[in-house]
Amino acid sequence: LRDVGLRRAEAVEMEFGNVRRQPVRGKVRSVLEVHGKGAKDRVVPISEQLAGMLETWRGKCGNGRILRSVRKNDAIGESLSDIGLFGIVRQYGRLIGHPGLDPHDLRRTYAQIGYENGVPLTQMSKLLGHSSVATTQRYLNLDLNLEVTASDFVRL
Repeated sequence: LRDVGLRRAEAVEMEFGNVRRQPVRGKVRSVLEVHGKGAKDRVVPISEQLAGMLETWRGKCGNGRILRSVRKNDAIGESLSDIGLFGIVRQYGRLIGHPGLDPHDLRRTYAQIGYENGVPLTQMSKLLGHSSVATTQRYLNLDLNLEVTASDFVRL
């Protein structure tokens, strides 16, 4: 979730068939085709490291849903519910000292990491599937910076 910024429902519905290789300026990169909230489709680039991990996981469980339950006997289930995903995130949150960690917190972390590393706000908004940049601004707790603004650079 943190590595791709998906909503919980998007994550549990994601299938291996949604992982694609897509040409980008003479290169090819891995992307997720996401069918998101409000029936909006978007493409989310993923790291080659994550793509490799997904391919390894696919080799263990075959096609179908990416997120799956794993039973105590190591049997792999066919899917994982959004409640199951919530429980896993909470469990790992407790282990790292954040007992109230929620899957949506990981989505906000994705947005924050991207923004702090120079990904434009408009692109972050598209990657997250927001209908408005204002929603992304709220995610990032961004206020209007009155000290430096575009009008400072416009010649009269």
